Amino acid sequence: MKPTQPHPVIPVNQLRPGMYVIAIASQTGAMEIAQTGLVTTRQQVDVLIRRGVLTVKVDLARSKLPGIAQVISPSPAHSAGSVRPAGSGEGRELKIRRLYQEARELQGKFIRHLKAGEPIDITPLAAVAEEMVDTMFTHGDAMLCLARIRAKDAYLMEHSMNVAILLANFGRYLGLDRSVLKELTLGGLLHDVGKIMTPDEVLNKPGKLTDEEFGVMRQHVVHSYDILSNTAGITPTMLEVAANHHERLDGTGYPQRLKGDQLSLYTRMSGIVDVYDAVTADRVYKQGMQPTQAFRILLKGINQHFDAELVTKFIKCMGVYPVGTLVQLSNQRLAVVMQRNEQQPLKPLVKVIYHATQRHYLEVQWLDLARNGGQESIESTVDPKEFGINLANFV
Repeated sequence: MKPTQPHPVIPVNQLRPGMYVIAIASQTGAMEIAQTGLVTTRQQVDVLIRRGVLTVKVDLARSKLPGIAQVISPSPAHSAGSVRPAGSGEGRELKIRRLYQEARELQGKFIRHLKAGEPIDITPLAAVAEEMVDTMFTHGDAMLCLARIRAKDAYLMEHSMNVAILLANFGRYLGLDRSVLKELTLGGLLHDVGKIMTPDEVLNKPGKLTDEEFGVMRQHVVHSYDILSNTAGITPTMLEVAANHHERLDGTGYPQRLKGDQLSLYTRMSGIVDVYDAVTADRVYKQGMQPTQAFRILLKGINQHFDAELVTKFIKCMGVYPVGTLVQLSNQRLAVVMQRNEQQPLKPLVKVIYHATQRHYLEVQWLDLARNGGQESIESTVDPKEFGINLANFV
């Protein structure tokens, strides 16, 4: 396909000596071109690829490569081989990111007011929880993708955000009423609020807690209950999420050592979701597990810590390869799972970003594994840290 513009944007791996580069169009890093000019060696292209450059803008008129118009093809963002899901787009993605950020800011405001002893109003948080539930019905996979992006130094708020998102997703899968989903979501946002009473040296200790320290840590659920039970607008379901998410089927949980039928549906859901997010999170003292490893932890705990039927349903609702997971395809390319396929769970929609053996970024390509004629399939999940990949640049 011949470019029709004098300054087309092309994938970086299409650059050849003789082409004239005038700008970086997209990248995963923050590289800047000191000056525009001709590409003279293949090594220059390799440097751009290693630095995470994805696409560049070239000047056809100033290029000195014979037949350049026949050599290059448009950026994959606009090519026929890049299958982007219907209804997706930058506007939608920005809206979802704004919602996520708004929820985090309201969380922070709520906690600051608590610490300062100021009056508490959950109305803004309740409104954003309702919007999160609505978004889960329309763009659930995009919300779940954001829940995979974390920072080690913001665990408390991000964990609560993720528990809220995961509870909304789980409850939707179970067919719960929207009003209940809103309560579960708001309960998730506030479920660890009692940790503001936990001393920092215990809360952020980079190592195993002593028995005494663990006793102090366990009190956070009691503090959460005390805080929320005295907050206007908090419902019994929200209190249950906050007070009981560490209870276990066999009575080994805390703080009340509830057992068996004493654990309601919402308590059982909260326990599963809380553990899943906690073990997949990077902390200052440990690396998070991959989702598939977390599933194994949950499965090992069935009928002792967790409800067997609910664990199975939770794994099904997350998908064999949860969105936001980095996977390796059969041709050694790495891709981020962007959308689940409920009919064919092993064939999700992915975004191809990297070559595992050649160890360089590729032009971003959307790929529907259910529609590629079996040419590519998922071989395994991959830890992004093995390749120095920051998934936040791709979701």
